[in-house]
Amino acid sequence: MKIVTHLDQIPKIEGSIALTIGVYDGVHLGHQHLFKEMQKHTRKEGTRVILTFSDHPTTLFTPDKPTPLILSLEHRLHLLKTFDFDLAIVLPFNQKLAALSYDTFLQNLHTKLPFTHLVLGSDARLGKDRAGTPEAIRELGKILKFSAEYLPKETYHKEPISSGRIRKCLMQGDLKKVKKMLGRPYALRVPFKHPIRENEIQYRLDYDLDDLCILPSAVYAVDIGKVPAIAFYRSMEEVTGHTRLFLTLYFEQKLPETSHLTLNFISYLHNELDPELQEPTTLLENLNPQLNLS
Repeated sequence: MKIVTHLDQIPKIEGSIALTIGVYDGVHLGHQHLFKEMQKHTRKEGTRVILTFSDHPTTLFTPDKPTPLILSLEHRLHLLKTFDFDLAIVLPFNQKLAALSYDTFLQNLHTKLPFTHLVLGSDARLGKDRAGTPEAIRELGKILKFSAEYLPKETYHKEPISSGRIRKCLMQGDLKKVKKMLGRPYALRVPFKHPIRENEIQYRLDYDLDDLCILPSAVYAVDIGKVPAIAFYRSMEEVTGHTRLFLTLYFEQKLPETSHLTLNFISYLHNELDPELQEPTTLLENLNPQLNLS
């Protein structure tokens, strides 16, 4: 998947081009269904393109209370690569972009990328003031020669799956529901660091992250690529409205040296965050049955 950050960087593409546009925070089952449907428009000879944004629109519209993200941008792009996109266009959601009408935005984009199919979620509204309704987009499609398809939302327990619903479940600490709607465990993807050797059998890693959706402060069972670990997870909201989390991981096996680590949150353990009161070694001894990593 080629990644570009400006419309002028888009390579020349011929033939059938299926495009989707959205933040796609979480890359949840609803998003995944839409991505798979795009394959019907391109088959083997076509090109699949996603236009996404490096930040959430709320960072512009409500900067004092931005929406915390389920995934970092790097994590989102890492997951998108698994859905066979040929090209990802990553744009900043800034004032200039927000001021564009839907038709100006799509005409500018179509000049650089002559897409033939536009595939969106049922609630997608493009352009300034969300004026790009399905009816308006389809009319524009007649002029620019593209089809527009709007897909209904996937559901879980008879309610639509959405990034907002997943954020709410995360903040409540409901990892089981989150896993059902994501189609995988909730995870953080963090840069690799060399662990600190705590003692003869135990390693430790510390991370300081911000602007991500927060679980309740607690101790969680985690797996790091088949390595069982416990995570002492503390969250804090700053006066700016941004969220910050502090993560301390304990584990007993060496980690492979890769560019990033994926920390899969499996289950809640307890809310005692003082390692001196809850000995990490004792907790680790009981993890394997819970994680089922064999």
